[in-house]
Amino acid sequence: MDENKRKNILFTAMKLFNEKGFHGTPTSLIAKRAKVSVGTLFNYYQTKEELIHAIYLEIKVHSKYTFLTLIEEKSSLHDRLKSMWNAVIKWGISNPEEFEYTELFMHSPFRKSLNDKIMGAFNEFRESLIQAISPDTICLKYPEYSMYYVDNALHATVQFILNNKVSDVDRFIQSSFEMLWSGFSHDTG
Repeated sequence: MDENKRKNILFTAMKLFNEKGFHGTPTSLIAKRAKVSVGTLFNYYQTKEELIHAIYLEIKVHSKYTFLTLIEEKSSLHDRLKSMWNAVIKWGISNPEEFEYTELFMHSPFRKSLNDKIMGAFNEFRESLIQAISPDTICLKYPEYSMYYVDNALHATVQFILNNKVSDVDRFIQSSFEMLWSGFSHDTG
């Protein structure tokens, strides 16, 4: 199969899904905008769900490579997590279309049908935070809450930077991490 055609289909579908949602985007429109026949589209992806998952996996591969180049080796847990936070946010700012798609995907029923192994890097980040926090924090009692907390904080930070004129982006990113770090060490008494 033609790799350029495959990537064109993925990119076109991603843009349309971001614009119209998963259910508002028929495969016929994807094929038309990608300048391929519907039959060709289904030769690459047998179902719309398979296409939706393929886009997400493609983004995960791209983002993982980017994160690995942005994350710095640090000795303290705080500094390692800060480096991860910085890498994720800078990726989101640099790749707004992909970032928007991951948000759409993560809040859709399609996420549940995909193997959670792809969440490995995020889970590692979350597990590292849990190890570093106060023993009285709510996240130790309800560890799944931490996933929502971190995910929402990451997305809020990227969205805010993308949608507002932030004069010192690096300082904003570092301050947002310190706010997250403080929240995780909050004692619930």
